[in-house]
Amino acid sequence: MGTVPGPEGTEWIEALPDELAGQQRIVRALYTYCADDADARWLAVSCSLARGAADRLSDVDAGIGAAEGQVGAVTEAVAALEGLGDRVDSLVMDWGTPPGGPGTEGMRRIFVQCTDGAQLDLVVLPARSRPGRAPDEVVLLDRDARLSERFTPEADKVDGEQLREWAFLGWVALADCAKYLDRGSIWEARAQLGVARHRIWELWAAAKEARYPVFGLSQVLDRDPDDLPGGIEQTVPDGPGLEPLREAARAAAGVLAAVSAVAVARYPTVLPTAMARFVGERLGVHRDESASTK
Repeated sequence: MGTVPGPEGTEWIEALPDELAGQQRIVRALYTYCADDADARWLAVSCSLARGAADRLSDVDAGIGAAEGQVGAVTEAVAALEGLGDRVDSLVMDWGTPPGGPGTEGMRRIFVQCTDGAQLDLVVLPARSRPGRAPDEVVLLDRDARLSERFTPEADKVDGEQLREWAFLGWVALADCAKYLDRGSIWEARAQLGVARHRIWELWAAAKEARYPVFGLSQVLDRDPDDLPGGIEQTVPDGPGLEPLREAARAAAGVLAAVSAVAVARYPTVLPTAMARFVGERLGVHRDESASTK
């Protein structure tokens, strides 16, 4: 077939446990296609399946690097693969900013839902756009040895500026939550509370040096599902109506302040304390500036 297997090759696919039969079927179909089509220059699997942390409910997160000008053709070919399994439905969409900027070939995303519950979430991108192999990635095929060197994706990087942004946006979400509570708009307030909670998860993931902290909750749970911010359960309303929601928002303000303090010890920055005080007053929170979490 003229292929150059990646470091793991087909042995990795065949070694997947019986519980992952659906995932194995999907990855095998992707590998077979890539091995037979020279326009597919590399194939890599990532996330829980690559880390060995997948269960029968895990999806297959994967990427294919396409030859110059062939992203569309590779996307069409993969979307039509029968070997992926019997389908409920599938979706193909543009994905993100083209790696080379406006006017260059973009990325495409394919999502397939199979009738047995197995799922594929695949990105097809120009092969040359990847500078190397991401952490915890399993490389199954690499014709041009593009993934031989390791690199750190932007999603895996954190600094003080990013930390401040997440904290600030958390307080913005709680400010909006307070506004909607005052209006009596429960659904809008709930939505903003969810946004604030996502920022909390991002900050906690960064504080604990979880992989890809920008993805928040999933990365916290992947690292250690028992190591959660103190008081996070109280950020979920314990009943219907405005008052339980307001209490949950107050709790979220306390957790956001505490988690920010933990994160800033690892990534020094100037936290948005003025915004925090303003939002705390809006919610009726008398926050202890020394608040901490485990």
